[in-house]
Amino acid sequence: MIQRLQGLFQAVFNADNWVSPKTVFSIDLRSLALMRIMLALLILVDLVLRSRFMTLFYTDAGILPRAKWVVVNNKWYLSLHAASGDLWWQIVLFIAAGVFALGLLIGYRTKLMSILSWVLLASLLNRNEMVLQGGDILLVVMSFWAVFLPLGAKWSVDAALQPEYKRNPNQLRYQPDSAQLYFSVATVAVIIQVLCLYVFTAILKTGAPWRFPFEAAQYTLEIQHFATPIGNWFKQLTPLLPFGAAFVIITEFIGPVLVLLPFKWPVTRIIGLLMLASLHVAFLLLIHIGLFPIIDFMSLTVLIPSAIWIYLANRRQKSKASSIVMYYDEDCGFCLKMCLILRELLLPDTVKILRAQNYNDIYAIMERENSWVISDGAGKTYIHWSAMAFLFTQSWLLKPIGWLMKFPPFMWVGNRIYHWVANNRGTMGNITASALPYRSLKLKPTLVGQLIAGYFLVVVLIFNVSTLPGMKKIRHNIIDYSARLVRIDQKWSMFAPKPLTLSMYPQIHGTLRNGESVNLYKLTGDDPDWVAPDYMYPLYDNYRTRKYFDRLRAYKNNAVRSAFGHYQCKTWNSKVTDRSQQLGILTLHYVTLDTNLENKPKVRKRKLAWKHWCYPEFKPK
Repeated sequence: MIQRLQGLFQAVFNADNWVSPKTVFSIDLRSLALMRIMLALLILVDLVLRSRFMTLFYTDAGILPRAKWVVVNNKWYLSLHAASGDLWWQIVLFIAAGVFALGLLIGYRTKLMSILSWVLLASLLNRNEMVLQGGDILLVVMSFWAVFLPLGAKWSVDAALQPEYKRNPNQLRYQPDSAQLYFSVATVAVIIQVLCLYVFTAILKTGAPWRFPFEAAQYTLEIQHFATPIGNWFKQLTPLLPFGAAFVIITEFIGPVLVLLPFKWPVTRIIGLLMLASLHVAFLLLIHIGLFPIIDFMSLTVLIPSAIWIYLANRRQKSKASSIVMYYDEDCGFCLKMCLILRELLLPDTVKILRAQNYNDIYAIMERENSWVISDGAGKTYIHWSAMAFLFTQSWLLKPIGWLMKFPPFMWVGNRIYHWVANNRGTMGNITASALPYRSLKLKPTLVGQLIAGYFLVVVLIFNVSTLPGMKKIRHNIIDYSARLVRIDQKWSMFAPKPLTLSMYPQIHGTLRNGESVNLYKLTGDDPDWVAPDYMYPLYDNYRTRKYFDRLRAYKNNAVRSAFGHYQCKTWNSKVTDRSQQLGILTLHYVTLDTNLENKPKVRKRKLAWKHWCYPEFKPK
């Protein structure tokens, strides 16, 4: 471990001390590839998490039917998900978004997949703004900028199927131990976009808790429906909390500066990057904010300098994986494509792909076993499915999948699949000829793409400045409409101007036709004197329902509360057959506990937020 760290330090400190602004705003192709992989995985995870509440959040049977959505939705927030209020339509769009995200993950027709993923993600967010948080906005914003970047230039199907590889599969397009920088207006835009999050949230933190004696961390961890169990424990370390708050505000100001400094490169970039990343490690451990910290990690990947990738590439070239040789049947075009794709996704770029016919001993194995052949460079060969499992174990990230592939049940199934493919190579060749053609990657940015990216960079900067106190007037309607149309409107006001100074939970009480009282929200009691536990996050199904109830309390338009009441009435009454058991009236109360830092009992308040009549006869005359 010590030797590895020494090697990393040497790689970093031997780099240039001064670089041009172009280098500062360039992004290594490997950083873009990592961003693509993380972006796709996050979209997939987000879809899975949302799918549990598909009916509740996105259909006419849920808490925001389209009749109410039209009332509260901004006219520039377009949504395919609102084209139908039926569940089947949402299922179709969720599946389509998942397919596009999978295509983006492996880098298949990357540009098209990134466009489609962005469109469907923006559409999904626009369908129900009540359940959104800052992480959702950052995810769709990064999806938008991904459209302008060559995310498929490395570690992708697109990168594997370059025309020159058909003639010479061992031709290196890039030297692994060199910088692989890409520069365009879009790289400038996405780097500035990432840093805007930190700069503007720091500027917006104008509240007293963010100034000496730095009480913001104490207030944050006292929010009982936010703090994690670790956060609940950590808030006992009172002497450390002011340092934590000071570190947050200092890092949000200083981190972006260090990232952009052109001297002592890339040391300053790495220090700034680590400072920013450390914030999200703390957020992930201490407060419940869903995927937000991981989305932040994804956005920071564009800041990883080439020196890190060069160091990792040099280490990989010294590993056993670099000595692997892949042998294929020269009469099988499909076989060559599979070798190219697997090398691009799993192995070092320098791994050789050779024609088996040129090596008598290897060709004899291929003919006898009707299989490709993989050599580990130490004399051991692998065939059939075991060769595939071996290759997966050579990837640090996918090694666990490789281990699973070796288990007897998976090996049995895998070998059956492999034999079918081997016996139908002609058919597979015809399929891949159209589905996986050799296509050149175009890295040079187009003039139109540059102009569009430049325009939206201006839009982002003006929109962010307009979120500052007293600056809203500088946002012209054209800027506002442009940002909302492509869904890059943003305000980075996390815990700004100050952290929330109360904890909160809902109580929903119902009265049936026969006068019986019922609790409509089983996670809390509906008795006015019911006492919640100190750890309140379990009082919500997940962070989206928590966000929903928070917005439901504060939303200015009563349409959302009316929709909520109608949903509760419909849900209860659709399950009862006895008229006397029908729900007639419901009330929504919020209980708040005001935060204090003197260890005094928290002041408890209970306030009526909405009263709903399920039938006209219950409405007061």
